[in-house]
Amino acid sequence: MFRAMQSKSMAAAVLILAFVGIASAQPNVPTPMDLYHFQFGVVTDTAAPQGPMAQGRDGNLYGTGYYWGANQFGGVFKVTPSGSESLLASFPANDSGCAQGLTLGADGNFYGTCSQGFSSAGLLGNFYKITTAGVYTDLYDFKNAVTGEAYPNGPPILATDGNFYGITFQSSSSNGAIYKVTPAGNLTIVHTFGGGDSIPVGPLSQATDGNLYGAVLTAAGFGNRGGLFKVGLSGSGYKIIYGFVDATGFGPNTGVVQGSDGKLYGATSAGGTNSNGVIYRVSTSGTGYTVLYNLASTSTDGAPNTLIRATNGNLYGSSFGGGNGNQGDIWELTSANAYSDYLFSNSTNLGSNPAGPVVQHTNGTIYGTNSSGGVTGVGVFFSENIGASAFASLVTQSGKEGAKVGILGQGFSTSSVVKFGGTQATTKTLSGTTFITATVPTGALTGAVTVTTGTTTLTTPQSFRVTPVLTSFTPSTGPVGTVVTINGNGLQQTTKVTFNGKSASFTVVSDSQVTATVPTGATTGKIAVTTKGGTANSATNFTVM
Repeated sequence: MFRAMQSKSMAAAVLILAFVGIASAQPNVPTPMDLYHFQFGVVTDTAAPQGPMAQGRDGNLYGTGYYWGANQFGGVFKVTPSGSESLLASFPANDSGCAQGLTLGADGNFYGTCSQGFSSAGLLGNFYKITTAGVYTDLYDFKNAVTGEAYPNGPPILATDGNFYGITFQSSSSNGAIYKVTPAGNLTIVHTFGGGDSIPVGPLSQATDGNLYGAVLTAAGFGNRGGLFKVGLSGSGYKIIYGFVDATGFGPNTGVVQGSDGKLYGATSAGGTNSNGVIYRVSTSGTGYTVLYNLASTSTDGAPNTLIRATNGNLYGSSFGGGNGNQGDIWELTSANAYSDYLFSNSTNLGSNPAGPVVQHTNGTIYGTNSSGGVTGVGVFFSENIGASAFASLVTQSGKEGAKVGILGQGFSTSSVVKFGGTQATTKTLSGTTFITATVPTGALTGAVTVTTGTTTLTTPQSFRVTPVLTSFTPSTGPVGTVVTINGNGLQQTTKVTFNGKSASFTVVSDSQVTATVPTGATTGKIAVTTKGGTANSATNFTVM
C-alpha cells in the first residue's frame, strides 16, 4: 500500500499559467539529456529518485531517493544544474517512505514527509526538516489514523500564511484528511474527508482567492469517477466544485494548479475520447470544464503525474506509466494544444519511469528524474532544453508592506534593483548570485516582481499580492452618508469597500488612506477594504446611527 501511496505523491506542480487555442501542427518535444546516474548499493549516494525536486537558494536542485544512503532507507540528494550530485543526508533507519519529494520553506530549509515513519503511536508517518547542511530533524509524528492523521502523501505546500498544508492517504480507519503544520512542527487537521468523498490526490494548490484546491478519487454523487474540491485554510467552506464523468475524463491522478487566467488545470487517468484520460481546464467555481487534450492509447501516452507551465508558454509533464513498454514519457502541450512526447526506455541512458514531476529551473531549463534504468539501473537525473530564457521566482507570493520576500534566480549582485509592481524595494539582502531577500516597499503594487542587474531584467511569472492592512478609521459612528476616512497601508489598488457587507462608494487618497461613504442599508459592523492583493477587515465596528 505504501508503494502505491508514494506513486500518488509523485504529482506536484511548479508554475502554470493560462493557455487557450485549437490544436494545430504537431510540435517536436525536445530530447532530454542524461546528466547524472544514481548509484546502486552505495551508502554515499541514493537511488530510485521519487517525488518533486525543489530549487534551493544556492541555485541547486534538491530531491529524495527511495533506496540506500547510510541506512538503506534512501536520502536527500543535491544536484547542480550541470549534473554534479552528492548525498546531503540519509534518512534514519526508523523512517520509511520518506522519498516523497521536498518543499522549499521561507527560511531556506527543505520540508517533507515520510509515509510510514516510526512514532510512539505506530507506523503512521512523520513531517521532517532538512537543512542545507544536511541536518535531518523529525518535527512531528503522525499519531491518529481515525482522524486521518496518518500516512502523509507527498510533501506539503507552503501557503500564504507561512504554514504548510498537505494531505494524508486513505486507510482502513480514515478517508484521508488535509493537515496544517507550522515550520516548527505544530500540526492541526483542518478537514477530514467523508460523506462519500475519499482518497485525496495531491498536490494541493492555493489559489489567488486564498482557498485550497485538490482532487479526490471518490466524490459524493460521482462515485469512483472522482471530483475537485475547495476548502479554506481553516477548513471552512469545503465543497466539491466539479464531479468527473466518463465522457470527458475521470479518475484524477494529480491535483490541480491555477493559471494566470484564474482557471484550474489538471489531468485524469481514464475516460475521454480514448478512455485513457485527459488534460483539462476548469474554473474555481467548477464551471467551464474544457478538455484540452484527450490522451491516446497507453502505448503512446501515459497518464500525466504532473502539469507545469513553462515560461515559453507551453505545458510540460511526465508520466510514470504508458508509452514504450509502459516505461513512461515526458510530454509537451503547446499553447495551441498540440501534443507530443518523448518515450523513455530502460534500454537507453535516460532510463524510465519518472516517479516525480519535472520542474523548470530559473535558468529556463526543465529538469526531471527517472526512478529506474540508466547506466546503473537505479535512476537518472536529466535535463530538457526548451529554449526558454532565465527568469526570477518567488518563494512566497503574498505579503504586507514591510514583509521580507525571497526571490530565486541567477546573476544577482549588490547592484540588482528589485521592484514590486514597478515600485522599487529600497532594502534587500543578497545571498550569492542566486537569491535575494527584498522588503516589500511602501506603495508596492500587486503584480510581477522584477530584478534588474545591469542590462538584464528577470521577471517572475507569478504575481506578488500586496495584502492590505487597516489600522484605524474616523469617525467611529455616523448615519448613512457619513464620509469615513480609513487608514492603513497597501490601499492604493482598492477595488471595494463595504460596511458590514454593504458596498460603499469610495475614493483612494493614497497608499495609506481611503475615504468611503456609509451606504444606504448599511448596519453596524466591520469595515472591509478589498484590493487586488486581498481583503482587510477593521478591528472594531463602525456604528451606524
